[in-house]
Amino acid sequence: MKNIALSIAISLGGIAVGLPVVAQQSTVDITANQSLSTRQTQVPNAQLDSLLAPIALYPDTLLTHILIASTYPLDVISADRWRQSNKHLTPEQVEDVLEDVDWDPSVKALAAFTDLLNTMANDLDWLQQLGDSVLISQDRVLDRVQVLRQHARNTGNLDTNDYIEVETEQNHSREIIYISPRQREVVYVPYYDPQIVYGNWWHPIAPIFWSHQVNYHRHRNVYWSPRVRISAFFSFGAVHWSNRHVIVHRQPVHRFYRGSQRKRVISNDYQRWEHRVDHRRARYSTRVLQTQPTRVVHSSNRSVSTRHLASSLGSRSISKAQSIKPESAIRRTGTNKAAINKTRTFRKDANRSRTSQNQVSPVVKTGSVSNKRTANRQTVTRTSKQTVSRNVSPKRNVSHYERSRNVQSQNRLSKDK
Repeated sequence: MKNIALSIAISLGGIAVGLPVVAQQSTVDITANQSLSTRQTQVPNAQLDSLLAPIALYPDTLLTHILIASTYPLDVISADRWRQSNKHLTPEQVEDVLEDVDWDPSVKALAAFTDLLNTMANDLDWLQQLGDSVLISQDRVLDRVQVLRQHARNTGNLDTNDYIEVETEQNHSREIIYISPRQREVVYVPYYDPQIVYGNWWHPIAPIFWSHQVNYHRHRNVYWSPRVRISAFFSFGAVHWSNRHVIVHRQPVHRFYRGSQRKRVISNDYQRWEHRVDHRRARYSTRVLQTQPTRVVHSSNRSVSTRHLASSLGSRSISKAQSIKPESAIRRTGTNKAAINKTRTFRKDANRSRTSQNQVSPVVKTGSVSNKRTANRQTVTRTSKQTVSRNVSPKRNVSHYERSRNVQSQNRLSKDK
């Protein structure tokens, strides 16, 4: 018996020792599978560099809005269609009108850049691929942006000028390049040929080239758009280049930041940006679903099934055939200026109709009173006739007994007297 008990104790001890090893091994396997799936779904560097080539030299704030907005493609399409039908509005007016619109703040910030927004909305493949790359791995996207900036700096096409201010910082073994507008209240959008600005293109895949307008001003190898005046609200986003993730300001920004961009991003007023799954309103691609199923699967299908805003699940979930009206993005129940104006006009019309009714009502009332009076008169005459007819009874035949009683009563009265 002692030998049996001793063998059981030894076997239980071996199992207890082996359990943490098995649990640790399973955790390692899950992490390895997730990293393997991430590597399999990530696009190659050549394709990612081609996607980022036209926007890598943008100011950090503008680049931040583009990266965030690419994860909400339907908002970008709606904003572009609205902007194309309201080109007469200035950037200041656009910001006032879109204050209560249910778009992502990054999309509303890009609404002032008409040409840029239109270019993004017209290239749906580029828009979705960029958004998928941001959702899968922000750090990799931002790392490739720094690689492209370094190439442009080595060729002499990225330096401080009248439009942008370039600042560098040495972080461990790599150099970080910051780009900010030279004037905080004005932003110029650069357009360029990637195969010239970045030097000899080193990938077999050609970079994406965005054409510019005729009125753009050329400075060296870059064409600069006309200036776009912005408010302090535009600077609510930035990039934490040291940690390779996008950050946003916790509260609405009301003042322009005048200091260095390196010191600005480490402020406690910023927090890491998180993608809003409930605001997506479009299906996620297979790449995103494979890498982050816990974040996007539970609500992506539900939001799309109710609104029917995206096509079936696949690599291209956005179609040009989608009919998204510009006013569809504006909340019908919101307190926007258009709704307020409509309510005001409705109230004015109602008041006018009431006053017009009051002006006509006295005539109607007098007529009704006269009619009532005549009706009352008729009723009075009828009742009077009835009472008169009731009081005046017709003559009836008097019997002999009644006559005799009347004679007796008269005799008694005469005797009393």
